Amino acid sequence: MADDAGLRDETRERVWSDLRAVARPDSRFAWDFSSFIADYEGSDAGATRLLERAGEPASTQWFITPDNNLDPLRERLIEAGASFVMPTYGIRRGFLRLDPSAVPAGQAAFASTLDGMNRFGERIPLSEMEDSLEPFEYMVTGASFVTGDGLRMGKGHGYFDLEWAMLREIGLAGDPTAVVAMVHDVQVLDDVHGRELAADHDTIVDEIVTPTTRIEIEDSPPKPAGIRWALLDRDEVDEMPPLRTLWERAGSPNLGEEPTGGTSG
Repeated sequence: MADDAGLRDETRERVWSDLRAVARPDSRFAWDFSSFIADYEGSDAGATRLLERAGEPASTQWFITPDNNLDPLRERLIEAGASFVMPTYGIRRGFLRLDPSAVPAGQAAFASTLDGMNRFGERIPLSEMEDSLEPFEYMVTGASFVTGDGLRMGKGHGYFDLEWAMLREIGLAGDPTAVVAMVHDVQVLDDVHGRELAADHDTIVDEIVTPTTRIEIEDSPPKPAGIRWALLDRDEVDEMPPLRTLWERAGSPNLGEEPTGGTSG
């Protein structure tokens, strides 16, 4: 696993070097791609490509991660009258749900950003998500890179894998949910065999959408069935309210007893 973790890190650094030519810096982190998933030239074209494939946005259940390159997708969803759920940064304040009717006319672009989501979105507890939401049809995420066979790697914290696992635990994600990685073309790697690097808690994506193309992943392995508590420590559980809720609900199972060699996603 240590060698695999090293290869993931080396690959991230290689992709980040190429990404800098097309990426847009972040107002908080500048060019530190280890701290955020970057926006890039053509992200609006990727959003258009995904929405053309998805059909009627307002009648679709969406989960969108808070990555910069997904701002155009969130803006299009707001303009189309489609609500969606977004995790807060690091899941430390749980989840937000945005009802587009709460966004004033002309404010869709701002509302699609993290600051705008904090202004117009409402926190939605895990129990309310269970009671009021239908299963997500799309879970859309950015990435540091994604392999041609569907392994998505983020910044190395494993947040998206946890989000999938939590939603799977409460019945809002499952086999029918399309997991989509939206990235720039330079972030799609055909020279890395992701399935050889993937751990059993990694979430293989079903589709890759770039500014120029859409790739459907064939023969995807089963996605994780739920939370692997032994891969987590107490600090992680305490920092993420939905995770703590599920841990307590599960009877506070043992944490951190299974060696992992570090998180992957």
